Amino acid sequence: MSAFLGKIHYLLYNKIQLNEDLLEGILNFAEGKNIPVKDIENRVYEEYGYPERRALEEVIDQGNIHGWLQEKIQSVENRTAAIVTELINKYSINIDDISKIYYENGKKIMKSIDTENFLPKDLFDIIFTYMLEGMPCDMINKPIFESENEFSWETTRCIHKQHWDKVKGDVNNFYILRNAWIKGFLDITEYSYIRSENGNSKITRG
Repeated sequence: MSAFLGKIHYLLYNKIQLNEDLLEGILNFAEGKNIPVKDIENRVYEEYGYPERRALEEVIDQGNIHGWLQEKIQSVENRTAAIVTELINKYSINIDDISKIYYENGKKIMKSIDTENFLPKDLFDIIFTYMLEGMPCDMINKPIFESENEFSWETTRCIHKQHWDKVKGDVNNFYILRNAWIKGFLDITEYSYIRSENGNSKITRG
């Protein structure tokens, strides 16, 4: 990894920030349910790391850019898994209620994008400028099929399960939330998103 910041580093950091925004939305929702959010925050953040919200160039370890970003990705994924799992298991929060936060965030992001006349591949590319899927070298999403009406891809392996296993959670909740975000993102388009049980996904017109 080069010892200077490039576009890919800012892209990854922006993905981390979006996930911090989503987690903040979950905590705000929980606070509205009179759940002791500060206690949960303090305990989970102490174990898995605190959010970093400053400008990337102010805080990144220039001598270990790759490692620093990897650590921040793991931190926000661990914290999200831990907090969602606790809200579901201890406070009987429904995953569908948390999904609405992701859905609305996806809708908001799409409304901020000016480009029109998307092809399915364009939408896939944009979605994964926001969604965390490890580091670029992990190459998690493998294209299967592309046309003017459909783009499909295979998830070569799940890199999120480790975070949910660590907190004795269910990684299916991760995919429920991911799916909700993508469906919100596509809400105002003519496209729909389908993820099959084998991990293959597609964006299709209509």
